[in-house]
Amino acid sequence: MEQKPLTTRQEEVFEFIRKRSEETRFPPTVREIGEEFHISSTNGVRSILGALIKKGFIKRSPRLSRGIELIESRPTAPAKIIALPIQEDSSGVEIPILGRIAAGQPILAVQNLEGTVTVDRDFLARQTNVFALRVKGDSMIQAGILDGDLVFARQQSTAEDGQIVAALVDDEATVKYYKPKTSAIELHSANPKYAPIVVTPDRHFSIAGRIIGVMRRVN
Repeated sequence: MEQKPLTTRQEEVFEFIRKRSEETRFPPTVREIGEEFHISSTNGVRSILGALIKKGFIKRSPRLSRGIELIESRPTAPAKIIALPIQEDSSGVEIPILGRIAAGQPILAVQNLEGTVTVDRDFLARQTNVFALRVKGDSMIQAGILDGDLVFARQQSTAEDGQIVAALVDDEATVKYYKPKTSAIELHSANPKYAPIVVTPDRHFSIAGRIIGVMRRVN
């Protein structure tokens, strides 16, 4: 469907969102857009964003402080997890959400930034190089990790026996207990109905990070 033309102000805001996203890999917040264009009312900014959504230029997740996404064709990138820089201000620490990760059957980890979540800096014990992933599945329920939770992982490539990790197996991602063995690596769930994932030397395996926190939304 052909996109409708933008007004001058809508074009200016759209280009600001595009430029900021390209330069920092983070879309701007509503407050930052207002400051850039001297719009004192957040409703004024939301009105412009609403027009951009209606005309098919952006999508927006209102629950995320940086939930603006440009609608445009993108080249398909190899699946891998990249921890983005943490942004910090007086209101807390902004952690990038890098997509979904499976807790059951491994599912492709999306490299594109899904959004960000702001948490108190003490929540993660002031650790750096942290990223968030959204859990899908029930294989880690006995570890207190449920379907739909956000898990926070500290980026690292090694782990100790028994630690919960975000791991890549053949370019698919999963959250499991890390259990290295003599001839293979086993990834154990925290749900007895799931068998361990056995990673033999002929398969690609890497640790993306160690899980250090969980955030759950309570209705």
